[in-house]
Amino acid sequence: MTQFEFYKSFLFVLELLLAQFMFVCRLKRRKWFVLRAVSGIAACFLFAWLLPAPPSLSSNALYCSLLFLLIFAFTVCVGKFLFRNSWVTIVFCCLAGYTTQHMSYELYNIALNLFSVTATDNFYGSGRFTEIFPNLAVFVLYLFIYAVSYCVIYFCFARKLAENEDVSLKNAFIFLFTVFILIIDILLNAIVVYHPSQGAKLYVVIVGVYNVLCCVVSLYLQFEVALRRKIERNFVTVQEMLERVKKQYALSKENIEIINIKCHDLRHQIREMGVNSALSPGAIKDIANSISIYDSMVKTGNDALDIILTEKSLVCSKEGILFSCIADGEKLGFIEPSDVYALFGNIADNAIEAVRRMPPEKRSISLRVKQLGYMLVITSSNYYNNDIIKEDGEIQTTKADKRYHGFGLKSINYICERYGGSVDIKTEGDVFTISLVFFIGRGGEK
Repeated sequence: MTQFEFYKSFLFVLELLLAQFMFVCRLKRRKWFVLRAVSGIAACFLFAWLLPAPPSLSSNALYCSLLFLLIFAFTVCVGKFLFRNSWVTIVFCCLAGYTTQHMSYELYNIALNLFSVTATDNFYGSGRFTEIFPNLAVFVLYLFIYAVSYCVIYFCFARKLAENEDVSLKNAFIFLFTVFILIIDILLNAIVVYHPSQGAKLYVVIVGVYNVLCCVVSLYLQFEVALRRKIERNFVTVQEMLERVKKQYALSKENIEIINIKCHDLRHQIREMGVNSALSPGAIKDIANSISIYDSMVKTGNDALDIILTEKSLVCSKEGILFSCIADGEKLGFIEPSDVYALFGNIADNAIEAVRRMPPEKRSISLRVKQLGYMLVITSSNYYNNDIIKEDGEIQTTKADKRYHGFGLKSINYICERYGGSVDIKTEGDVFTISLVFFIGRGGEK
């Protein structure tokens, strides 16, 4: 067995599995995990050993890179055999492990060059596998660099992965771009390792490619930082709005309670006036109609929802908008009252703003809150005049002053994410529908 065969069949597999273990150790394990793990690890070593490495191709950079990528792909399949998480999560964790292994390998090679270790002392010398570590100092250096690298990566990245949760990739392009960079890096590194005698021209090309990749990454990070700052500013604005909504909710709750008490007292006084005074029945009816707000109080089983829907139904009544609502408010108990107030307030405000510009026959809003199995579904539908503006996949406000408007949907998304929900927006013809879905238990509790 040559050095390359030993490295390919044993050392590389061991390094890769140890690195990947740091990222997959928190995933959801399948039944008979220990037995699966032993058989899976053995299968990885066997697969790597069976991959052909003839002398004629053992110095071919492209072929050797392909061998390592095949071994990596096999470890991904073994990861899916061991854990119940999604393929995306398995690939993400295994790729992070491969990146860790490759970075440690590069650091080790840099150290070897700094200490002027000859080629035969490295992994890819022409001697037998017993010459991989020709002296104790090289072996200690190898253990030290890999141990430190793995520990740093674990504490900085691996342990941040939530236990038993799947990885959610918000931007698939970043992930694919990372894979591309890693593959190019592995291939270019193999060219340098297996063709050390090609002269300065080859190294100039390699360094040039690395420089181009560094420039691309630098540009991408520049714009990513700028975008992140914009998102952070929006986040702060949404937070400030939600804080104001909390204060508004408390004030509205107090006002509604006062109005209810006053209307209740006035109703009794009107009845007494009708019996004991000379007021005409018509005048008494007019006074009764003026306090009909008491009858407009929505009862859903959730105080916060009752308050916001009562407020919005009064606005709709004034604007000539038909507002229909069927809501099981008791199922919203897992959401904070101020968040319920903000969530439905934004949904209703957006709908009212849209139907204001519609003809009278299309001034209607429909709101539904119901449980379907283990899901709580909130659906709001209304007519609109097809004036939606999208930018970067997000719906933008149609108001001129964008500094203080356009945060309604952002607030809805933010609240939904806080409670593990999702938002879906559909437009069919002149009908706008927004649906919010939350996973809840059998009894309606998360």
